[in-house]
Amino acid sequence: MRVAIIGGGPAGLLTGLLLKQRGVADHAVVWERNRKGTAGFGVILPPEVLDLLRRTVPRLADAVSPHLARWEKTCVSRNRERWMTATPPMAAIARSTLNRLLWRECDAQGVVLREREAPKLPALASSYDLVVCADGAGSQAHQAGFVTTVEEIGPPYAWLGTAQSLDTLTFLAESTVDGCYMAHAYPFSDSAGTFLVEGRRARTPTDLTALFGLPVRPDPARDNSVWRRFRERTVRSWSRGNIVLVGDSAHTVHYSIGSGTHLAFEDAVVLVESLAAAGSLHRALSLYEETRRPVVEQFQGLGRISAEWFSRVDDVFDLPLSRFAAGLLTRGGRFGRVGGTSTPP
Repeated sequence: MRVAIIGGGPAGLLTGLLLKQRGVADHAVVWERNRKGTAGFGVILPPEVLDLLRRTVPRLADAVSPHLARWEKTCVSRNRERWMTATPPMAAIARSTLNRLLWRECDAQGVVLREREAPKLPALASSYDLVVCADGAGSQAHQAGFVTTVEEIGPPYAWLGTAQSLDTLTFLAESTVDGCYMAHAYPFSDSAGTFLVEGRRARTPTDLTALFGLPVRPDPARDNSVWRRFRERTVRSWSRGNIVLVGDSAHTVHYSIGSGTHLAFEDAVVLVESLAAAGSLHRALSLYEETRRPVVEQFQGLGRISAEWFSRVDDVFDLPLSRFAAGLLTRGGRFGRVGGTSTPP
């Protein structure tokens, strides 16, 4: 089987790696137009992701492990008053490091890696047995007639970073004349962290540094200081003919439950397993979607619940700190736990 993959992020690279490793594809090529400009700070890797990597690509798991920032506590800070609790073990890694390790493993497995714009979908679909769209929420999939719905959910936010070392996942809430500003911050190395901030009105990194008392900076790879609302993406069918969607191309889940990379990796694993097991491409793509869609829809539901809680944080801001923190970590009692990945109670 000859497979073309559009997008060199976690979903696309792991798909290519597994296709070659399992012998499902004798030729797999990944197009990535902006490898050196990988955007984003750190990504959360919950235990489920690390277990998945150990099971499917143990060499990659071994390569990832030394680069992880790990924690077993969550801190809630409100107006500089702190509340701490033990939570399940979690980890994060720099997005650029994760992509570099995936790229290296793909190269070692014989995946063809092309650092340029991918050809148009119709051309790829006529030249390859399978085309995998792993090009994120702005996917080329619209060129092939995929029916997509996008809904804005949650409060306005900006995805930023901090150069100050963080010990653990920390939620910081600060009151202002414009209402509460809430930051989701976590380490991804000894000296850097992701700093995602929400609020009613856009503020500059300089303003946020003064507000939270941490050095806040934008992503140099793109203008992430722009404030926006999260766009939840759903696609009616994840495949058309010999084209299939994985990761954010097929679905997005609100960032506040920390599941984007988790779902992207699981998509890649299930897609390749389905291709290996099914007797035809049509059946394989149907099996992939039948397996993954219910899981994704559950996480999207959790994401909407979480986004709603953060949209209404002003309503509970003045509760006693312990109650405020408990409400945050369970999103008003509707989650069993929150430490990066969330589950229903």
